[in-house]
Amino acid sequence: MTGSMTTGRARKSSDIDLLVITEPGRLYTARFFVTILTTLTGKRRKPLDRNPAGKFCLNYYLSADNLDILPRTARCAKFHRFIIPIWEVGEVYGEILRRNFWLRRHKVLIKNRRQVGLLKKNFPLKNSAAMFAIQKINEAILRVRIGDFFEKKMMNWQKKKIIDSGIYKGNTATIIVKKNELRLHPAKRRSKSSG
Repeated sequence: MTGSMTTGRARKSSDIDLLVITEPGRLYTARFFVTILTTLTGKRRKPLDRNPAGKFCLNYYLSADNLDILPRTARCAKFHRFIIPIWEVGEVYGEILRRNFWLRRHKVLIKNRRQVGLLKKNFPLKNSAAMFAIQKINEAILRVRIGDFFEKKMMNWQKKKIIDSGIYKGNTATIIVKKNELRLHPAKRRSKSSG
């Protein structure tokens, strides 16, 4: 979890920003299943959603072989300085902190320590039978050759959909579509009154 939730700045209207880490070579497959799961539960924030409160913003995916959080800017640090793992397999969280030591150079204040403390008390999830079952089923199916085939299809389909979108054309610096990184951070639209 990243963003306003991890700095105690979340309001009742805030969404929940997620940084999703995937197995190498399974980023687009993971995105496909995460999107389906969050859509079926009604917890996925869609582009231009007028009611994002409590929904998951699925805008940043990294493969475990590419844990560099970019760009190395103060704005990026504001969102990722205090990552809280929701569910972890292995030592990915520690590796993210090691690889992104640059985040510590930016001072980001925690506005509501109580709010952040509650999150840290409840996460990461431990001994979640449902999450463990999903993980094992996915590993069994997608680690074999059919998984490579499915990943290639998912990657080609999703890349085309993203690149052909109107949002991509004006945001090629902030929307990154690579094999081991998917960053969907379009610039916020300015209202006409803000000039």
